[in-house]
Amino acid sequence: MNQNTAPRMPIRVMILISLYVVLTLIAIWRAITFQAFDLLTLGVIPMLIGIVQRAAWTKILLLSYVSLQTLGLAAMTTTAVIAYQITPDDVKLVFQGYNIPLIPLWLLLLSLVVFQWWVGLSNVTRDYLIKK
Repeated sequence: MNQNTAPRMPIRVMILISLYVVLTLIAIWRAITFQAFDLLTLGVIPMLIGIVQRAAWTKILLLSYVSLQTLGLAAMTTTAVIAYQITPDDVKLVFQGYNIPLIPLWLLLLSLVVFQWWVGLSNVTRDYLIKK
């Protein structure tokens, strides 16, 4: 008669939590190393806390956070395209001496944002966050 009434955590929410754990570690590292405090990096910390605690405000914060990420990705993409039209040789991303190819990076970031939208708008996530 051991019936657990709490719904199991969906796989997509587990993946989202794993992603947010990695992003939280990167945000903390970035804040400590570069003294960079901004909403895109440190905003993941309340997201992670809300999803783990299954707080009522998590769904709204998730959609707001992903909207902000989408806006940032659109702004960076537009800026890169305009800069490429002006001086194609100067449009490159170098991190610690490594040249990072922009198209694969953009595809990775786009897939991460689309995944977060998919999880945030799914009924499975809504049901998980509502039922405790």
